[in-house]
Amino acid sequence: MFKFTLWMRLTIGYIAILVLVIALGVFVAFNLNQINILIRDTANDGATIAHMEQLLNTIFSQVSFERKYLISQDPDFRQKFREIQDIVANDLKTGEHRMNTDRKKKLFSETSNLYQDYISLFREETALMAKGQKIPSKKFIQQKDEIIDSINQKINGIMGIVSSDRENKILLSSQISIQVLNMTVFTAVLTVLLGILISFLNTRSINRSIVLLQKKTKEITEGVYGKIPDIKAPPEIKALANDFNTMSEKLRRLDEMKIDFINHVSHELRTPLTAMKEASSMLMEGTYIDDAEKQHQLLAITYEECERLINSVNRILDHSRMEAKMMGYRFIKCSLIPVIQHVVLKLTPIAQSKKIHLELKPSPELPAVRIDEERIGQVLENLIGNALKFTPEKGQVTIQTVQINRNKNLVCVAVRDSGMGINEEDLQTIFDKYSRVRAAENKARGSGLGLSIAKYIIADHGGQIWATSEPGKGSTFFFALPVA
Repeated sequence: MFKFTLWMRLTIGYIAILVLVIALGVFVAFNLNQINILIRDTANDGATIAHMEQLLNTIFSQVSFERKYLISQDPDFRQKFREIQDIVANDLKTGEHRMNTDRKKKLFSETSNLYQDYISLFREETALMAKGQKIPSKKFIQQKDEIIDSINQKINGIMGIVSSDRENKILLSSQISIQVLNMTVFTAVLTVLLGILISFLNTRSINRSIVLLQKKTKEITEGVYGKIPDIKAPPEIKALANDFNTMSEKLRRLDEMKIDFINHVSHELRTPLTAMKEASSMLMEGTYIDDAEKQHQLLAITYEECERLINSVNRILDHSRMEAKMMGYRFIKCSLIPVIQHVVLKLTPIAQSKKIHLELKPSPELPAVRIDEERIGQVLENLIGNALKFTPEKGQVTIQTVQINRNKNLVCVAVRDSGMGINEEDLQTIFDKYSRVRAAENKARGSGLGLSIAKYIIADHGGQIWATSEPGKGSTFFFALPVA
């Protein structure tokens, strides 16, 4: 079942808030643009009304000069009439571009046609006047008055439409402003509530887990290595709880290994010391004073136990130096085969005494490596020695070398035995310090430091070490070193 991580929860929550803010921004920007368009259109409507009023006043002025001319026949009035005619023509041309609806365009077109009819009547009158007829006649006056009245009605109709449109736009602009204000307040409140909800849910799920972790941590300080039960929390907190349980289990096992190691070291140190003490005591008391061979045997026992004691102490000191990164190495470029052959030759007597078939299968043309021969020999001696130790009589131990991962150029050594194998639970911690392998009969085997020392040595050489095993079918230990 998929579960949201804490990061995903926070991210989704913040994205939701961000989407709200962006949506509000888009909404406000769109509506502000609408308001801006309405304001611009309202200003244009005002200019259109002013233009229509100016056009109407100009036409009335032209009519006044037309009548004065017809009565007085003064050429100055006719010249003024023509000047105003040019102004009206220009105003009509300009006003045509201000008509933005079909209805206004239709009224304005009718106005222009009526004005042209008015001009035509004037020209007809002046033509008759030139022929000596009596002007103005009642017929022409009536027709022109009807045209001017129609023009007045058309222009007033246009101004009425424009004025109504302007009022509607002002009202719509006010409504949009209210909508923007309401949406802004709503989004702000929703964002605050969403932020509080996200914080509450995440804090609650985290706080429960932290309190439980704090309680279990306190129990560990008191020596109680308990586990945190399955908790309802984000995957990160669950992963932390699992890591805590792993740590608690390792601490518990480390505590057990510490006790086991103390018992083992006590045995490792007590046995040679006791043997040395007894042998020395017998020599000091003059036992076998007349038997030189017996005295030599006692001295040999003392020497062997001293060597055993020194080796045990050296392993502990070496491990401590390796943990502190204070171990010194003397690296040289050499072939790995002679080092393996030397260790195999050294341990062959042990294999022969147990009737174990010890075999080396070197890979041809194995590249040279940069190693400390003594330390790598120590690793090989530990791995091969363990294989011989835990392999029954007439078993088989095989050492094989091969070059692997050609891109990385690694030389791999595998030590394979036909012993009892290693349990899965021990295989996970076999290279930890103080870890001692348990056989099928559940008896501890080994000192608990040899493989840990081998792990440090291989790591300091830039390599890796690992093991595979199947209980009842033997084990295989591998280590890989980089090519020089």
